[in-house]
Order: sequence, then structure tokens, then C-alpha cells
Amino acid sequence: MTNDKKTFQDVTPKRSIQDIPIPEGKNRKTAIRGSSSKKSVGFFGSSKSKKTKKRKMKFLIFIVLLALLSAVFFLLMSSSVVITVTPIQLQERVDASFIAVSEKETGGVPFDIMMLDETGSKEVQSTSEEVVKEKASGDIVVFNNFGKTGQRLIKNTRFETSEGLIYRIQNSVVVPGQTVDSEGETVPGSIEVTVYADQPGEEYNIGLADFTIPGFKGSDRFDKFYARSKTTMTGGFEGVKKIASEEDVEKARTELSDELEQKLSTEILSKIPENFILYDEGLFVRSSFIGTVDSEEGKEDMVDVKEKVSVYAIIFDRDNLNRQIANDTLDDYQGEDITITNLKDSLFEIKNRDEVEPWTEGRFIFSLKGEVSFEWLYDEEKLKNDFVGQPKNEVNINNILANYGGIESAKMEITPFWKKSFPRSTSKIEIVKDLGNI
Repeated sequence: MTNDKKTFQDVTPKRSIQDIPIPEGKNRKTAIRGSSSKKSVGFFGSSKSKKTKKRKMKFLIFIVLLALLSAVFFLLMSSSVVITVTPIQLQERVDASFIAVSEKETGGVPFDIMMLDETGSKEVQSTSEEVVKEKASGDIVVFNNFGKTGQRLIKNTRFETSEGLIYRIQNSVVVPGQTVDSEGETVPGSIEVTVYADQPGEEYNIGLADFTIPGFKGSDRFDKFYARSKTTMTGGFEGVKKIASEEDVEKARTELSDELEQKLSTEILSKIPENFILYDEGLFVRSSFIGTVDSEEGKEDMVDVKEKVSVYAIIFDRDNLNRQIANDTLDDYQGEDITITNLKDSLFEIKNRDEVEPWTEGRFIFSLKGEVSFEWLYDEEKLKNDFVGQPKNEVNINNILANYGGIESAKMEITPFWKKSFPRSTSKIEIVKDLGNI
């Protein structure tokens, strides 16, 4: 049996929400708002955006305040003081002579000696053979443990080894007297010299040895004067030897001397202590011919020319020299700390320079000429400490400067300007020197 009844769903056509007509007017607007879930979310999101903007504004204000506080803190922490000091200065003409003395002498301007030496060789062509007799030579150090007075040793003074070999010096020397070191110990005076064998021959080519001075035998000086090798004794020979022309030997010697002088002078200049000064005339060069020897095996037609070069630098402590010049030049100088800012520019001359050997004689006469600029010194660290932590309104700079005889005037500047006291650390106080036109 067929059921003709139909349900409401059967007779009602199916429609989607898009098929429902939208009412006009007020109902239309309501429908639109009601049907759009996205617009509803947007509505509530607008409220959240305002809150976010407020939070961002607060954060921005916080950052600005933090930056301002940091800037103020930085200014407070980075406060500093600059003190500009004008030291007492004076220009004077110097034209005076002085006596220079070694550290073991007294009665003049102290000087020190720096010395470097080196032996070089150069090959030259041999031209013949002949019987030759050559004396060995080497360097020794002579000691004076007898007394505080220097002892002169005359030319050809003998030095003897325990085996009875005799060596001699070729020039007169003065062995400095004893000194007392910082610990109160007596130190023998000493000097380095070159000695030559009394006779030619290879038997005088010896290693390091001790020496006595036969000339003092039988006196109190014999046990108190002695010598020790600094180098071995070499060059002694007697027999047939290859010979080069005199011209070639001299040429090789000149080349060796120039090369070694340049090398040693450059090296010694690089080693001058910081507070010492070396004038051009204070650099001495001495060359000595060691001899010729056959070249190594396989070079039968060659000989080696040997030359020894020694460079001596006579240097002065700047402080000692400054005070000596000031004492000799300035009428009212009372021994204050003083410096000469253009000390190197003065004309320095050693009297009879070609005839003196300060490293052996222990003293010489020199002169200085020129316009020199004196500058009085003061203790910068002490000056800084006089300001540390002091209240700004209680500091009288003139009262402070009264304790510094080397300062003509000074002015100070505190940063930032509103600081009421000086820094508590000397690292925040800077001393600037104003030398004016001098």
C-alpha cells in the first residue's frame, strides 16, 4: 500500500543560507552584524589594540627614563679633573768645560761605558808562500783588589800564566781601584785589555787561563793584582804560510772594518738605556789586525784576513748631566730637580779626542756649548694626591702650589661643572704641561 502522506521536509524545498533573502533597512543591518563572526572578533580586537598601545607607551617612557638616568650616572661616574701646569722655564747660553769620570772615580760628571767587539774574516787570493813568525793575542780582564786608588800599568807590562807563558800589553792602562757595592761588599776594580804573546808560535795559542803580574813579585801588590782570560789566545804561528799581496790584505781589512763598525754601532745605539745620552763624539771605534790564516781545506790558493773591531760608547745619565750644567750655569740654582729639554742639541766636544781612551784612563775633559732650555721638575703623583677627594670650594690652588718650587702657575677644570668635589682616584686627575713659547 502506498503511503501518499508527505512530511514537511518532503514538500519544503531545500535552501542554503545564501538563498534566504536579506531584509531591507534596519533588519538588514542587524542581519549583517549578526551573520558576520569575523566583524565581531574585530570589534573586540580594537579594544585590545588600545591596551597594547598603552603598554607600548609605558615601555617607551620607561626606556627614556632609563636612558636619562644612565646618562646622569655616566656623567657622575666619568667626572674628571684637568690641571694645566706651567713649570718654571729658563733659557741660558752654555759654554763650559767639565771633567768626566768613570763610575769608580770621583770629582766630576760620572760617565758609563758600553762596549761591543767582533772579529771578522774575508778571503783573498794568495800570491806566494814564505816563512813567517806571528804572535798570539787575546783579551784579558785585569783586577785591582789592592786599594781604592787606580793603578797605572805601563806599556809592555807582563802577564804570566801558571805554565810560565808571558803576554804583554801594547799600551799603558789604568786599573780602577776598589769600590763598595750596595750591600757594603768591597768589589775589585777591573779593566779589559788586549795582550800579545811574548814570542811567536802556536804554543801561545791557549784556552782560558789565569795570570799574575811578574813585575809586582816581592811586593804586597803581587797577590792583589791579577788577570783572567776573556777570550782564548789565537793567531800564534811560526813556519811556512801562504801570503797575499799587501794591497789585497789592506783592502780586505778596510772592508771588514767598515762592515763591523756599521754593525756594532747600530747594535750599541739600540742598547742605550732610556735615561742616558750618547753624543756623536762619545762613540769610539778601534780596529786591530789579527793576521792571516790559511783558508779551509779545499781552498789551497786562498787565505783568510782577520780583523777585530771594538766600539765604545761613552754615555751620561741625563739627570746627573742636567744638574751639573745647571750648577755651573745658573747663579741661584740650589740643587732642585731640573731637566734640559734640548740637551742633545748642545755641541759636545772631547778635548784631545784622538789621544784619549776613556775606557782605559777613567777620565777625560769635555765641553758643551749652545742655547739650552731649562725646565724645573715636580712630583706629578704628589700633586694629584693633593687634590684627591677635596671639596671644590675649599681648595686654594695657590696654597697647594706653594709646596712646589718648580711650578710657576696652574689652573684646573672639573668635568662636569656641577661637581662639588674632586675625584677620589688619581686616575681621574690629568696633569697637562703648558710650556708656552719655550
